[in-house]
Amino acid sequence: MCLSCGMPRMVSRMSKYANPGELRTNVYFFRTERITDAENVPIERDVNVFGDGVAVRCKWVNTHGTETFTAMQLQLREPATITCRFSPLINSRLIVYKESDPEPYEVISVDDVENRHKWLEIKVQRKEAAR
Repeated sequence: MCLSCGMPRMVSRMSKYANPGELRTNVYFFRTERITDAENVPIERDVNVFGDGVAVRCKWVNTHGTETFTAMQLQLREPATITCRFSPLINSRLIVYKESDPEPYEVISVDDVENRHKWLEIKVQRKEAAR
């Protein structure tokens, strides 16, 4: 409410955000690092971008309703949307693990909401094992 005129004040809100209470899912973000061992054999290992054992608190929403049919048409596997605070360490080349779920997800897209560097909206899908 505007104190000078008594009219309701228009509050600008970001289109996508999460209340702190909604950030209740621990999510781990890994990048694949390629190194060579002492015998010059190439090795791939996953490294947590935030440090060993460090999780990011996120809002995790699985698809539901009409989104499920769209996902089926696009041949997505168990798609979900993650909303978390902005970090420049998060990008589309990462592997994502949801707390207590041993199966990884791959990142489909990362959106810096309104380019404000406050929130990220990340679309993920279940990662398929190599055949």
